Amino acid sequence: MVEPRVHPRLIYYSDAHHFHAKRLDPPVSQHRLQWPIHELLGTGVELLVFGLGFGDVYFHQTKYGRVVGDEQEVWPEFINWRIMRMVKDAAEMGTDQVREVITRGRETGLPVFPSLKLQDPAEPGDQRCGWLKWHRGQEVAHKVSNSRFPSHKTEWCLDYTNELVREEKLALIRELLEDYSTDGIELDFMFFPLYFRESETEANIDTMSRFVADVKSLANEIGHTQDRPIQVVARVAHRREENLRMGLDVESWIANGSVDMIIGQIPNMLLDTGVTDGKWMADSANQVGIASYLRPNRRLDDPRASIATAEMFRAFGQTLHWQGFTGMYLGYLPWPFAHEEYQLLREMAYPESFQRRNKRYILPPTEALQPYQMPDNHMIPLTLKEGERESLPIIVADQFSSARADGELRSPVLTLRFQSFCVEDDVQLDFNGTNLPVDRENIYEPQRGTYWLRYILDPNVIVQGENILNIEVARMEPTAGFARLLTGVEINIRYTEFERPESLNPATIPPPS
Repeated sequence: MVEPRVHPRLIYYSDAHHFHAKRLDPPVSQHRLQWPIHELLGTGVELLVFGLGFGDVYFHQTKYGRVVGDEQEVWPEFINWRIMRMVKDAAEMGTDQVREVITRGRETGLPVFPSLKLQDPAEPGDQRCGWLKWHRGQEVAHKVSNSRFPSHKTEWCLDYTNELVREEKLALIRELLEDYSTDGIELDFMFFPLYFRESETEANIDTMSRFVADVKSLANEIGHTQDRPIQVVARVAHRREENLRMGLDVESWIANGSVDMIIGQIPNMLLDTGVTDGKWMADSANQVGIASYLRPNRRLDDPRASIATAEMFRAFGQTLHWQGFTGMYLGYLPWPFAHEEYQLLREMAYPESFQRRNKRYILPPTEALQPYQMPDNHMIPLTLKEGERESLPIIVADQFSSARADGELRSPVLTLRFQSFCVEDDVQLDFNGTNLPVDRENIYEPQRGTYWLRYILDPNVIVQGENILNIEVARMEPTAGFARLLTGVEINIRYTEFERPESLNPATIPPPS
């Protein structure tokens, strides 16, 4: 007997403007206002988290915050003018974007949780500045800059030590839960993650914990009055230490019941199929029976494609399942959705469906993150030096024993990508202790200076967890003075899938001009 699902396994996030309001020309119809629901029906998405505006300015007719169009008559940006017209047209119809999305979601059985951005550095007079700073000025702001945000005026960030700030956010949340009858609320701590002055952050960890607990108490109060459960979701950094640097003691929120779902947001733009530094979140959530999710990004640093494929998302989803996460939190897929997007929205809710489907586990390169973010620990690109042995762990989350027993595991394919590989170097490779000879038949140069070394592995060599690639250039050709860079590692896990016949003229990467 299959037990009923307690928590959604696939959540989709729409910020309400990039892939909705900014795409609408006036006049706006009720049907177009409800499109964020319609485009997800029939997929595996079980919860839509929906943005409320940009910064402290909102797209719905709130009584407590500034609405798009207030104190602004002329709109120099075309896409923001579209948003203003959507808000105006909806108001003349006696409704707004958020109300229509929530109402249509309830009618079709897709729950909608509004997502409240908790911070924005806009100053009074800016089109993204809300009423609290507009009317109170620096009384409710940090008043000082923050060294970790050198490109922003952080002196205009809301100061969460100030009770007026917390009270305004609670009023906005109460309005959404009571007047819009939403079944939950997401607290977005990641839009601009700065809540306290740098010197006061550690001392105010309890202040933020009390605020989150107050949100949960408010949800319980309204839920009791209206006889329905209301959930509180927090979107935070996926690393424990990064949250604490912001004054967010996420583990205590989980332990004391202040949140019903926790979402870890990965800062990198490039997909990492083997991310493991968020596992503490899944462990903490599982101890008390709440849901946990990770939000991946979808870009690649790969000459073959710029957007991650379904096989890569399967690998990421398998890693989440293996680590104990409830599911995945997707968002910002190319829009409007086409076949590739709908494939992801169908598959990612059901990890059982792709346990024995082909996957690609990849090592992404390190990225230059914002100064307020912790650097990643990626080893790619790796500069190879003569006589120095390098070891790279590659996470593979598939459980292979049953597939091996059924004879359904095919030989995995290991692909290494190099920049300026020298064919006259003496390169020594091994994978999990198995020697990989560097023969000319293994070497491909699809683009000038970019080399791929490809190996078909014994299925028994691959393991669940860390797989170790060792590489050493024992001798470098002395006439070749250029750097040797390892720029990509990929393991293609293959099963005996049902496959259609291949075309005789498959698409290829065009050669450089």
